[in-house]
Amino acid sequence: MKLDPLGVILSSLCAAIALATVCGTASAASADIPKLSGVWQFGSCNPDGSFNIRCMVLEEFDDLLTTRAQALRDVIDEATQPKYDCAPMPIPHMWTDPYSYKIEQLEDRVLIYYGKDDVVRTVWLEGHGHQKPKMNEFFYFGYSRGRYEDGALVIVTDKFTFDPEGLNADFRLPSSTQKQVTERMSIENGNLVLEVSTIDTYFLKAPWSFRVISRPDPNPWDGSWECDLAASRQILKLMAPAYPADPAFDYIEYSSEK
Repeated sequence: MKLDPLGVILSSLCAAIALATVCGTASAASADIPKLSGVWQFGSCNPDGSFNIRCMVLEEFDDLLTTRAQALRDVIDEATQPKYDCAPMPIPHMWTDPYSYKIEQLEDRVLIYYGKDDVVRTVWLEGHGHQKPKMNEFFYFGYSRGRYEDGALVIVTDKFTFDPEGLNADFRLPSSTQKQVTERMSIENGNLVLEVSTIDTYFLKAPWSFRVISRPDPNPWDGSWECDLAASRQILKLMAPAYPADPAFDYIEYSSEK
């Protein structure tokens, strides 16, 4: 069979163009995914990384709080807060804990390990056919799905349970099933930039947002954590009862079998 030189040239050119297109697409897709995997120090509100978590704290009398939020804040008995039973801090308040955290990027999900409270969050990446929660399913840490966009990981979390300390575990600021937290993680100058925005139309008049920078943690990762229930409840003995006419607390002694 006689080959047409022009046809061979055109065929080769088309193959080269196709290969370049595929490679270019793959390169662009790869460049769009930031390298977040690793261990990071807790975030700082200061650009230089010096200790400052102030921007992450929703204050007790913040103007963002609705009247409903203020009313619940004032009626909630501090002694009934879940933290005294070793319950972990909620999202996004957990970011204020001064502990390192670890990120692991997998093909279909991203795992976030917190150095406090032995918490592991799963972020389900879009486009992998993950089963969504049922209409009546809600979770303490919510349901998180993520996508890579413009060189960042964007995480949207909702389906939270009602939480009496859902916006701030220190100031009795609750969150509702309407809470939605959007987190954006990107890399700048070798550091992780975390931008968080929270909405909750029941308890917030407007979005509550902050931006912090985490530096790589040079120390070996040891995220082990064990809460001492007795120690966690010790401070309750020093609190004056908010409702003295009520019976004394009869605490359940939880087991921690593994």
